[in-house]
Amino acid sequence: MKRFLGFPKRLFWKFFFLQWIAFNLLFLAILVVIDVRYKVRPFVYNEALLNFFVFSALLSLLTSYRFARPIQRVILKALRISNKRAVEGLIESNDEDLLDDELDDLSELDLALSKIHKKMKRRKAQYLQAQEESQAFMSAVAEGLVSVSLDEKILYFNSQFAAQFLTGNQLQQSSLSLKEAIRSSDVLEGFEKTIRTGRGHRFSVKLATLLDNQPRYFSVSVNPIRNEKTRETYGVVGIFHDITDMKKAEQIRIDFVGNASHELRTPLTSVKGYIDTLKEDVKQNQYAQAGKFLDIVSRNVDRLMDLVNDLLSLSALDSHSELKLETIDPLQISEHVVTELAVLASGKNISIRVIGEVPPFTADARKVEQVLRNLVSNAVKYIPAGKSVQIRWERDKEQILLRVIDDGPGIPGEHLDRLFERFYRIDKGRTRDAGGTGLGLAIVKHIMQSHGGTVSIKSEMGSGAEFVCRFPISR
Repeated sequence: MKRFLGFPKRLFWKFFFLQWIAFNLLFLAILVVIDVRYKVRPFVYNEALLNFFVFSALLSLLTSYRFARPIQRVILKALRISNKRAVEGLIESNDEDLLDDELDDLSELDLALSKIHKKMKRRKAQYLQAQEESQAFMSAVAEGLVSVSLDEKILYFNSQFAAQFLTGNQLQQSSLSLKEAIRSSDVLEGFEKTIRTGRGHRFSVKLATLLDNQPRYFSVSVNPIRNEKTRETYGVVGIFHDITDMKKAEQIRIDFVGNASHELRTPLTSVKGYIDTLKEDVKQNQYAQAGKFLDIVSRNVDRLMDLVNDLLSLSALDSHSELKLETIDPLQISEHVVTELAVLASGKNISIRVIGEVPPFTADARKVEQVLRNLVSNAVKYIPAGKSVQIRWERDKEQILLRVIDDGPGIPGEHLDRLFERFYRIDKGRTRDAGGTGLGLAIVKHIMQSHGGTVSIKSEMGSGAEFVCRFPISR
């Protein structure tokens, strides 16, 4: 920068000395010619010689200024276009001032450089705008994006990729390789293969991320980046599409089909076996065990009907069937459920109490009754004889709370997060003996979600269990 500061003075004095010397040499040459040809001795006129030296100096100053000024301006403009920072201290005026000066001997070059300057400013503004729009678009994309060079150095990444794979220290590094960001041989091999062959590849991989402690599944698409003119590959871009939710949904579907098949096969096998036995007994006129066998068949048929009904209920809920909203009286529904389950509760000497008063609210009466029935029947089935169940209604701000509380043995903490999954059982043998289908709590969850509410559970071993359903009043 310092070597440019003295540029105008050096340019001016170079022109001055060159022209002053040229003028003096020309004058001396004229004197020599006169002296040789005409035998005149002009060198004796010192005053005339001194006057000419002064005149030549003034003329040199004037012409140097006229030549140096436009050349200085042109060079400064060229410097400004090529490297604005190097000359920002040399030009005090703004860009518009540079373009409004008078025309001089180099005006055409000056005008051309001015046009180039304007065009470069316009293109720079367009480039910056396009770059900002591109970065905003890339950051808005849900997938992680990363581009790498042929030596696998990261050139660009969006915010999703950074959130998933890059630590704070890595974000501060000026140069980062792909292997430092993702330590997966499958990913590195996929990028290396695209770099080597110049063709796109797609693969699935399981990766640990910084978002949570659980590994996530990604569908990775890697494609080459080519030069528009030469079509040569100068890098590759990778798109990391998170398919974890799809994997979970697929696993849930597989588990559901497997569990449903098992639940249907078990009672059907029992029915088939006892009917075959009854057929043999009838052929031999032996009817002593017929009543017992028929009772077992009847119970298994009832179990099948309950399972099919629950599956149909879940199917209807999954299809987002419309709610039949009406104003319901929660205490009236509670009394109806208690009456319906009285026989089952009395068989185990379990008392059911309804506590609390809340105003009527808008909901689907049949589905609210189903929620209450499933929760209370679960409690009656799975707590020991002689215990009690409470149905408690409360109002909390803009919510109606339904609490179903029992004083049974409680539920182990490791089961609480999965308790509302379809066919999930804490004790599979004990649950099947009690006649459950494994779908009751899943139905409760779906019904609450269809009402815009939630269901949760509080339980500790030895302290019973409490299911809390929250119905919004204003929907």
